[in-house]
Amino acid sequence: MLINQIEDLNNFIEDSKVILCDLWGVIHNGKEVFLDSRVFLKYMNERKIKVIFISNAPRPNSVVESGLIEKLGLSKNLFHSIVSSGDITINMINKFNHGYKYFHIGPPKDYDLLEDIQIEKVETLDNADFVLCTGFDDDEKQTPEDYKNILSEMIQLNLPMVCANPDLIVIRGEKKIFCAGSIAEFYSELGGKVRYYGKPYQEIYTHVLENALAEGLIENKSQMIAIGDSVRTDIKGANNFGIKSIFVETGIHKDEIINTIDIKNFFSSYLDKVPDQINIVKSLKL
Repeated sequence: MLINQIEDLNNFIEDSKVILCDLWGVIHNGKEVFLDSRVFLKYMNERKIKVIFISNAPRPNSVVESGLIEKLGLSKNLFHSIVSSGDITINMINKFNHGYKYFHIGPPKDYDLLEDIQIEKVETLDNADFVLCTGFDDDEKQTPEDYKNILSEMIQLNLPMVCANPDLIVIRGEKKIFCAGSIAEFYSELGGKVRYYGKPYQEIYTHVLENALAEGLIENKSQMIAIGDSVRTDIKGANNFGIKSIFVETGIHKDEIINTIDIKNFFSSYLDKVPDQINIVKSLKL
């Protein structure tokens, strides 16, 4: 396993036509856009390289975009489009892949996702075909253990869970925040069945690829490259999809990876097949 510490990010990606870029931890920290990332996006825009944000946000892309522009001040002309795990979840649920009635676990801020779901939302578990999990009611105070009672009831009813955000945690500012994926992981440990949508699962990559081909942005997926800070989601998803990736080591794993051995162990633990070369940058600084 060769570790390629990229010194010139621009030269490394110059042959790419589309960048599949993570948001949280790479472009922003939930509170502000990183300066290096803003400069990077401006430069990619000048080079006519399309940046598509792929996010595990359990919300429609329009809501993610609004937050980027209105809350974080990122100009719309600095990226091509956004695809979220919320988008993929909506598509799959509306195809009746999981049933016709669902119960929701998640905060009111995620209700915009529910507006686009075309099947019935029920208020009791015993009337549901499945449970949709988008996150914690209070992600700054609660832990997965706080959901043990409802998850145990779901086990008794043999209800599958659909998780709209496979992330376990994100870092908001400097604080680690639990995501829906941690509830889903706990449910799986209790014996429940979980279906995830978003990175690293293939539906989101297939969706992006089909759109990029239809728009004429690329001729094949070899012209795409992924950038992300999570080995478990960003890098694994790109690796399984068969495209190159760049790992941003100052993101979510910054306190866990100290040296080269840590990097190799991390990649060996999370990836189904470890690539011959691991491409690494500290940030999106050009």
